[in-house]
Amino acid sequence: MKNNHDPSSPHSHATRRAMVVIPTYNEKENVSQIISATLAEQASIGTFELHVLIADSHSNDGTLQIVEDLASADHRIHLLDVQERGIGVGLYKGFHHAIDELAADVLFEMDADFQHNPADIPRFLKKIDEGYDLVVGSRFAPGSVNRMPWYRRVLSVGANQVIRVMLNLQALTEITTSFRAFTKELFLKVDPDTVPWQERSFIFVPVFLVRMVEAGADATEIPMTMHPRVRGQSKMIYWKYIRDIMWFSIKSRFQK
Repeated sequence: MKNNHDPSSPHSHATRRAMVVIPTYNEKENVSQIISATLAEQASIGTFELHVLIADSHSNDGTLQIVEDLASADHRIHLLDVQERGIGVGLYKGFHHAIDELAADVLFEMDADFQHNPADIPRFLKKIDEGYDLVVGSRFAPGSVNRMPWYRRVLSVGANQVIRVMLNLQALTEITTSFRAFTKELFLKVDPDTVPWQERSFIFVPVFLVRMVEAGADATEIPMTMHPRVRGQSKMIYWKYIRDIMWFSIKSRFQK
């Protein structure tokens, strides 16, 4: 049945609300463009009302003011001043804010730097519509496009293989990228104390996925497009990430 819901109107029971949670810190060069590109995908989505929540770690470069101005003009744009540094903290608090205060039914995690392509969003939601409660964007699924530098591709292949082998997660090809969609019900099944949201090394990204799988997620993957960052600076500290990947994988294997 055709959905005649007007995406410019307030939330109604005719649609489910999909909230794209984007953690930011000093992203003034990207934030307005990523919000615009994300909301532009509403035209390709029939059964969801698309919103964006910027979970900002109290930026000092003007990011907060940019988002405040945009939010005042469009009810689909939301801002949470997290007051703490850390992408994991921003995501965790953003997810809860989206559920508790913004009536989100489906949650996305997506980066602000255009490494993740907003044009992939409709394909995530199509899978949610089919009944999956976790959809993972994969750089290794057939049809994916990965334009990252060679050293990032080597890192991602190695990290994914270590976790998949050590934890026997052969059903998924992608563990370490943070482009995902999942239902609020699945998110609330995960014990937050089992995910290191506070860590600065991005280890929370694979751990969170593993915890959703352990919680019984009905998961699938879609091929994704991965681009190198165009503007701004990456927050990843590579040696810490590699160390934490190895430690998490070894510890999890022995616990099993």
